[in-house]
Amino acid sequence: MLFIRFHGCPLACPWCDEPLHRDPAARREMLAEQLLQAVRRLHPRLPYLLLTGGEPLAVPRLAELVDFFKQQGFWQAMETSGVGGPIPEGVDWLTLSPKTKLAEAIYQRANEVKYVIGPSPSPRLRAEILQRAELHPNVWVQPRSGAEGNRQGQAIINPQAVAACLQLIDEAAGTIRLSLQLHKWLNLP
Repeated sequence: MLFIRFHGCPLACPWCDEPLHRDPAARREMLAEQLLQAVRRLHPRLPYLLLTGGEPLAVPRLAELVDFFKQQGFWQAMETSGVGGPIPEGVDWLTLSPKTKLAEAIYQRANEVKYVIGPSPSPRLRAEILQRAELHPNVWVQPRSGAEGNRQGQAIINPQAVAACLQLIDEAAGTIRLSLQLHKWLNLP
């Protein structure tokens, strides 16, 4: 699966794992055809794309881009905070990673709901996750990572965040799953 990372996000999460989306020097504007050419240069036959960010729902004319890639035969997943605009109809798989209060309809549209968990999730967040696990068949928790404590500046997994995730999974009697960013555990870029 190839990632298409969009620039910009209406949220300002201090622990965002993709800080380049805020860096104006990292931004490149491309037409849909140019983006298609770049995707095909990376892998000429791979038909899977993940639209992520920043925040893809904040991208102007996103539905047109999704339609364009759909016409080219791509299966498209999207990871979103749910903030910024409507979800295009052509998205095949939606991972919702909520950071703010959202309408129930977006949870119902999501194929999976993923919460990023710090070392001490608030009682409100814990209750929300446990309740969501009763309502949605595919809820994940992912330990938050950060560069603190790592001399090379690479993001590392916080052991207390892992413990908080495991506690939520235990409390939910296994109805919540654990999501790990393996590239961070393996120190890959």
